[in-house]
This record gives sequence, structure tokens and C-alpha cells, in this order.
Amino acid sequence: MPAEKKSKSVKKTAAAKGSKKSQVQKKQAASGGNNTAFFMLVIIILVTIIVLMFNRFYDKGKLKFPDFAKMIPAADDPKEKKAEPQKEKTPEKFKPEQKEQTGKDELLKDPAANGEDRRGDKPADIRKDVSVYLLKLDEKTERIYLSPVKRTVTEKDILASALENLIKGPTPYEKERGFITAVPAGLKIRGIAVNGKTAEIDFNSAIEEGAAGDILLKRVQQIVYTSTQFDSVNSIIIKINGQRRKSMGSDGFSIGGPLKR
Repeated sequence: MPAEKKSKSVKKTAAAKGSKKSQVQKKQAASGGNNTAFFMLVIIILVTIIVLMFNRFYDKGKLKFPDFAKMIPAADDPKEKKAEPQKEKTPEKFKPEQKEQTGKDELLKDPAANGEDRRGDKPADIRKDVSVYLLKLDEKTERIYLSPVKRTVTEKDILASALENLIKGPTPYEKERGFITAVPAGLKIRGIAVNGKTAEIDFNSAIEEGAAGDILLKRVQQIVYTSTQFDSVNSIIIKINGQRRKSMGSDGFSIGGPLKR
């Protein structure tokens, strides 16, 4: 019996040693696997760094190495430099405008001195006084007669400007002084053509409004006298809506030939 117990204890001891040995081998195998993964990770990182460095310093078929002298600060340079005060930048919108210096001060230049219009480089229109023939009532004799008043118009299209002022009628001040007109306010000038010294003036149909008796006569006189005050015109032909007619108004006032003063 003692021999059998001894053999059993020997077997148990051997089995225990074998179990411990297998556990140690498993630990070593696991440790070796972990080390292999770590080394692989390190290799991948190094390869990545090499590729990035190669791409950074490889330019146009040449490999350029970094200048380590510029990367390492000089020994006499202070480690920390005092921050230099930054100059405040003035925003563009607050900066004073830079004006070009010229021989003459443009601000003091008077455009009127050279006959220029202040609104541009074009010459200013020349103004001229003309006569507009209105009607005036003589309270003593109760007679209505032609009476000229002054208007200032541009010399360009002077005939048309004079007639347009005639259509506007008397000013409030002139009305207080007894001036009236037989020309209707709705009268329009459709066109003017001057042939020789005869002006063909085309009016709209308003020229016949209330055209009867002395009113029509005074109306035509106002138009004729205002139009023939210029040296270039001594007679006019009245047209109505583009048509030349022999008479107008309910009384058949003759307008067939050129009308003169």
C-alpha cells in the first residue's frame, strides 16, 4: 500500500507541473502576440512619417532637406521677445480722401466764366428776352388791345418757347394789372416748320374752342404778333391737327393764306 500511494502522489505532482508549464507557455504565446501587434503599429507610424517628410521636401524631381540652421534659433537671440506694440490701423472709411493736386483749384473754378453749364461740360443755353402779346382791358374806354410783356427764354427753339409762354397766359401779378388772354390753356403746339420767312405752326383742335367773334380775332392776333417779332419770321400759316385749312371757327375766320401783322 505505501508504494501505491507514493506512485499516485508522484503522478499528481507531475500532472500539476505539466499544467503550470502549459499555462506559462500560453502566457508567453499571448505576450508574443501583443508584442507583434505593437511593433507592427510602430512600423506603420514610421512609414507614414517618412512618406509625409518625403512629400514635403520633394519638389520637381529634387529632394530638398530642411535647413536645420533656420529651425534652431541662434544662441544670442533672446528666448522670449517682448511683443512690439501694434500700430492701430485706421479703417478705410475713416481715412481722409486723397485728392490729386492740380495746377488750378477745381472747387474755385467758375464754370460760368468759360460759358459752361454747372451741370456738366456742355455750354449753358443762352437766355434771351422776348415779347409775349397778351390782352389788356382799358377800364375807361372798355376797349381790349394787345399789350406785350417780357419773358426770358432760351435762344434755342426761341419761337416755340415764346409761343409756349403765350399759352401759359398772364402771371398773377399781370392779372392784377388787368392783363388777360384769349388763348386757351389747353392749346398745344404739334410742330413748327419755317420755310423762308414763313412759319407753319401746327396746333391741336383747342385753337377753335370758343372761337367766335372778337375772341377768335384777338386769339389769332396774339399768335401772329408773338410769332413775327423775330427777324427770321414775318408771316405764319396756322394748321390744325396737321391739316391746312381755309377757315376756322363758327364765323369762318379766314386762315387760308399766310397771316401777317
